[in-house]
Amino acid sequence: MTSTFTCYYNQNHSKLTQKSSVKMSTQSLNQQLDVFLREQQKQAYAIALIHVKQETDALDVIQEAMLAFVNAYRNKPQHTWRPLFYRILQNKINDHHRRQTSWLRIFFSHKDKDDLAAEQASDAPSPLAIIEIQNKGNHILNIIKKLPDKQKQVIIYRHWQQMSETETAQVMQISKGSVKTHLFRATQKIKSLTGASDV
Repeated sequence: MTSTFTCYYNQNHSKLTQKSSVKMSTQSLNQQLDVFLREQQKQAYAIALIHVKQETDALDVIQEAMLAFVNAYRNKPQHTWRPLFYRILQNKINDHHRRQTSWLRIFFSHKDKDDLAAEQASDAPSPLAIIEIQNKGNHILNIIKKLPDKQKQVIIYRHWQQMSETETAQVMQISKGSVKTHLFRATQKIKSLTGASDV
């Protein structure tokens, strides 16, 4: 009888211990995710704002990116979180542009679409007025905003986010060689327009 009870107790105690361990592990993971997302929030907002130009749209894009990241990659190793998060962010920015283009195509004529695009561009708020990004200044920021998309993305991830070439390539889903090429062209363009010797 004692032996049977001991066996039953040991089995159930082991199950309870496992459940407790899983619960603690889940709580710890949630805390780590919360810390990670808080650390990325400021830079992610700056990136989104540069691309979508409106504060409310930028906030929506970030929220979508964070939810998608948590749902898809929460159990991935932590050292992979950063490039995965910014890849999702870039995808959500692209999704936003596709939705805007589709909406304009449906509801506006070609002339109206051009007028609306010009109006949005003229009213676009300066991201530097909201977030200072490595003290680059409005002039450089405006130049970066006008760069081709790939060059703009490389500048953001390599210089502002301090990502490695490998991480940048993963986020943008291009080769490391392409990262170098886009970065060189973007840097040369900024230098030529600012007269700077270093960017």
